[in-house]
Amino acid sequence: MPPRTPRLLRDSDALRAAMAARAAAEQAEREVFVAAADWAIAHVAGADDVAGYVIDTGMMLPLAGPGAPEVQEHAVTEFITALGMTQQAGSFYVGHALEACVRLPRVWSRLVKGELAVWQVRRITEDTIPLSAEAADLVDARIAAYAHNVSRNQISSICRVAQEHTDPGDAVLRKAREAEHRCFEVWMGQAGFDGTIDISGRLDQPDAADLERAIAALAEQLKKAGSQETLNVRRAKAAGMLARGEQVLPLETGETPTGNTPSRSRHLTLYIHLSVDAVTGALGDVARSEASRSPLGIDVIKAWCQAAGTTVTVRPILDLAAERYSDAYEVPDLMREQIILRDHTCVFPYCRRPARSCDADHVQSYESGGPTASSNLAPLCRKHHRHKTHDGWRYKPAGPDQPGVYLWRSPNGVRFRRDRHGTTLTVVEADPGG
Repeated sequence: MPPRTPRLLRDSDALRAAMAARAAAEQAEREVFVAAADWAIAHVAGADDVAGYVIDTGMMLPLAGPGAPEVQEHAVTEFITALGMTQQAGSFYVGHALEACVRLPRVWSRLVKGELAVWQVRRITEDTIPLSAEAADLVDARIAAYAHNVSRNQISSICRVAQEHTDPGDAVLRKAREAEHRCFEVWMGQAGFDGTIDISGRLDQPDAADLERAIAALAEQLKKAGSQETLNVRRAKAAGMLARGEQVLPLETGETPTGNTPSRSRHLTLYIHLSVDAVTGALGDVARSEASRSPLGIDVIKAWCQAAGTTVTVRPILDLAAERYSDAYEVPDLMREQIILRDHTCVFPYCRRPARSCDADHVQSYESGGPTASSNLAPLCRKHHRHKTHDGWRYKPAGPDQPGVYLWRSPNGVRFRRDRHGTTLTVVEADPGG
């Protein structure tokens, strides 16, 4: 047998290799971040251009802070799509790069020299974007020297002091806005296989107290009605009952509670689809929720359908591969429903907006002879519909034997394959004009 390499030497080699790979990865990430800033500055929006933006807490915000240039919206989309980013995450990324490059030149210089990692810069830009140009410059001057070792709390504190120093009036308004932190979130896009959804919120104390009393009372009524489930499960069910206006329950004891009867019932619409894999059991008993775009167990659907007060509509089977036609430009309801069920989301690369809220786009325009037909229609959200119509994005179906599969080409020749399972980058052309 060959002599064994001493373990100390092997460990040392492994550590050196890991450290070298980590350094190379950090440098590659810096180069991508610098490229994002270069791209943004090379595509500054003119007076007639639509400027890029980010959507945060429902508001459309500029990519970077005051004094930074606006960037052409279609250019932002092309860059982030080439990197495989979603619209929101990618817009934040480009915005942070632009913010650091233009408004934090000292921090940016340290990044370019390799003294800071991208994540260290981005956690600073997150807090400086809302600041005035004067406040951002003050933060840059104060924080650059030790940006590699500053905590998030320290960044927030420095930004707050800088804003108060440069614009006391705006600081007062900003504090008032920050004090309004009530919220209520239902995380529909993150359903578990068991059909459960996370909820989080922050309420006024009186509202919270009323909600707690209502949930506690309904959970107790469920127990009296014979429920053997845990208190946590009964409280979760009580929240759904409140949403449907179910204030009281009939009790098995014969007691007749006073109050209103349920004002709203639960309604479920079921679309039944069978594939070879489903028939043979290769996929198991799996359903899909359109609201959360998540897989669910069949038993979960059965339980929902059997719940008291639930009405169920079973829609006829739609052959998603069938070709339907219309002589008119307007898309008939049945054809629209077919492409929604076929494609699930906007078919632009990496976009996940639900198809039900999208436009039904003629892949080949109706004006140029494209038919109103299943194979020539696809859901596009309004933003990406605009990019396809005005900004040079092009796509086509992969072929009649691959319904729901689309081949995209960006204005600069980046190509993607998109189907209902996701997006794949296929090629970057050497000559975008070809």
